[in-house]
Amino acid sequence: MAGKADIGVLLSRWDEAMQEWESRAKLVLERCAAVGEEYDLRRQELEEKAFNVFNVISDKYYLENFHSDIIRFFLDSQESHGEGNLYARLFVEMLNKAGCDIDAEAYSDASAVREKEKRIDILLSSERTGRAIIIENKINNAPDTARQLPRYLEYASVSHKIDAIVYLPAERSKTPDMNDWTGDDKARVLPLLRIIPAFDRAGSVNLVDDWLAPAEAATSDADVRSVIGQYSRLIRKLNSKAMDAVIMEKFYNELKNEEDLKVALSVRNMLNDLPGYLALRLYDRYAGRCHPFSKVWIYKSFDTVFEQAVINGVYLKMDIWCSEGGYDVYFWSPDDQNPNEAEFHRVVGEVAALRGFEYSNDSRTKVWRHFSFFDEAGLHGFIGSLLSDLSELAVRKR
Repeated sequence: MAGKADIGVLLSRWDEAMQEWESRAKLVLERCAAVGEEYDLRRQELEEKAFNVFNVISDKYYLENFHSDIIRFFLDSQESHGEGNLYARLFVEMLNKAGCDIDAEAYSDASAVREKEKRIDILLSSERTGRAIIIENKINNAPDTARQLPRYLEYASVSHKIDAIVYLPAERSKTPDMNDWTGDDKARVLPLLRIIPAFDRAGSVNLVDDWLAPAEAATSDADVRSVIGQYSRLIRKLNSKAMDAVIMEKFYNELKNEEDLKVALSVRNMLNDLPGYLALRLYDRYAGRCHPFSKVWIYKSFDTVFEQAVINGVYLKMDIWCSEGGYDVYFWSPDDQNPNEAEFHRVVGEVAALRGFEYSNDSRTKVWRHFSFFDEAGLHGFIGSLLSDLSELAVRKR
């Protein structure tokens, strides 16, 4: 049998281990906080519910050709959008914001062609001035082919003076693959190269904010303007999906240490258990002092139930559903207790603690209110006031 000294040593070691775990957990959470914020923002963007015609053709919009066709259509001054060289001029202005020095008037008669020049995605050019811009669309995150941009420059330079090579990824972390470029390739391509992400929340020059948004604002035709706006929203959505992989890569790298992964898994498991703990805290506090309710018990591990308060013949109960987001409080009269709707409404009207509660959509004998996870004190204040108000009302109704 272990002596008192042995038990003391064990307790001391246990305390040290717990302190070490707590310190490591704090470090892991601090490092992952920024990644978590990014992740939440992306989730919000992906949950956008507004109508978008491009979502209807969802089996197409992830294809590279789909985006190239749309961009080419707007860049070509002769197309049926009816705005002449407006979109080509705005595209050049975007490139100038990104560090180019291109005369927009050189593209006043711009045409845009798709994959007719050695599979260049889009070649924006003017036959009048002999100038051109190479556009490589990577919105679908396709990999580069061998010496892709140097080859395109070599071919297009035969017939045009190249003002810029535009690389269009979904998000800014994707850059051209230069592993097979020669020193001469880099010397010729890099001065012309502009990487323009489809969208960038951080504010760098991007297709949505610096081309599509000005284009939408300047478009006179309502139908064309609507298409540009919906395409902008689609780009934002695709950018969010592309960023998910980037964010998860950051998260993965934070957890590559075995001990950090164990800590993160422990935190996840504790978060899963948190609703049950919150429900148990409420139970422990009110189990012996819940009058005029007859008892307090826990349903499904995370619902603290205040059962059976009968006032003027109306059976009343309260469920407090606990989650990591806080507490959803339902004060109600169950259908199986033959609720008196009019009397229930009178009780709600006479109980000051229930002010601010809303009637539930599924029942006229149920009211509801949410308390934040960080407002446990407010929840306890409400429960105390409710118990007091109901007790006084029960006395008056006798």
